[in-house]
Amino acid sequence: MSNRLKLLAETPEGLTVLSAALQDAIVRVGDIHFDRSGNSMVLIASRYCHETDVPSRIKAGLGLHNILFAKMKGINRADPDAFLVLLSINFVPSDEPPGGAITLIFAGGGEISLDAECLEVRLVDIQNERPTKSIPLHPVHE
Repeated sequence: MSNRLKLLAETPEGLTVLSAALQDAIVRVGDIHFDRSGNSMVLIASRYCHETDVPSRIKAGLGLHNILFAKMKGINRADPDAFLVLLSINFVPSDEPPGGAITLIFAGGGEISLDAECLEVRLVDIQNERPTKSIPLHPVHE
């Protein structure tokens, strides 16, 4: 049985929930697309299902809308088959609401920075979950 997620974040608090659902997601560089004319960025991710007791992953689509500008740092677009691990998605409101900066932070220092007219981020699971043997580890540093 699959409990597919379908989330919409229009507030910083909603984005915190959506970001937690995507922590440890694996993203293929070639599956990141910015549509300048449509003011959106979409990507496909293999999301780790933190909400289940059985280690599993599920393919999910992430849509970031009302995007005015996108910039990548530390991501090699020349290698579309390279993989990134998403750590978090953050939002910093601008001085003129409802806009702000959205940042996707990846392991290894990669970042995608987006200027958004307003916050509208959608996450939709698009396939059934599948078991995995790889469990993300987050060591505690003291």
